[in-house]
Amino acid sequence: MASGAAVTAAALLDAAALIEQSGIGGLHVTCLDDQIGICASTLIGDVAARAAMVTALGELAGAAWCRQHDLSGPASAWLQATGQAGGTIIEITTPLAVRTVPGGTLAAGPDGQQAVIPAGQRLPARWRWVTDLDEPGLQPQEVA
Repeated sequence: MASGAAVTAAALLDAAALIEQSGIGGLHVTCLDDQIGICASTLIGDVAARAAMVTALGELAGAAWCRQHDLSGPASAWLQATGQAGGTIIEITTPLAVRTVPGGTLAAGPDGQQAVIPAGQRLPARWRWVTDLDEPGLQPQEVA
């Protein structure tokens, strides 16, 4: 049986091979046993560039992107693609800036209708926060 250190090292090697194949630098990498987190932080590009990085890494890891939201706490959103490199589960993320307006945070319903959600209130079911990725032309393409 492999030791914890050997499992972690193998996971890091899988992530390193994925990152090298992508040609993307400046990523933050974290490791928890046999799972790797790769983050395209706000320090390495604008939202369109970071969304493209998540999409590219997701394609290499065999994942499709999806937008995630924290529904239980303060308004927050991020893009996430979860796939595999070698035998390692890879979760690729980038934070999104949630759009605040006077009176609260802007949210969009399933039909695209937008409304202001007062601070401290939860999103209605099937609604999402409006983010900097909602600018025209910035929607990432779903990975096939």
